[in-house]
Amino acid sequence: MVTCDECNAECCRYITLDYATPKDDEDWDEIRWMLLHKGVMVYLDNDGDWQVEIRTPCKHIDEKTFKCKNYDKRPKVCKDHGLHECELNEGDFAEVIFKKPEDVDEYLQKN
Repeated sequence: MVTCDECNAECCRYITLDYATPKDDEDWDEIRWMLLHKGVMVYLDNDGDWQVEIRTPCKHIDEKTFKCKNYDKRPKVCKDHGLHECELNEGDFAEVIFKKPEDVDEYLQKN
């Protein structure tokens, strides 16, 4: 298992938002549009939930030490994220991952 000293605050370098299951051409077009932006990925996780991940580091990460500069006042979501959930410990986290618009087209052709 990864320790705090090994993780480099990976979980503090992005935000993830729930996304409704795509149902029609308009939904798929919106996903393509999101993927035109730097640092955005859309995926169907292993629990069957659609997620939008936006790579953007927390403003409280010290880039030299990878420690939180706001540790005592950090939000509950940060406090609740334990090392057992560290992304560096995880295997495959998603059934489908879209990193560019063409990934959507390829997926739709296959399905």
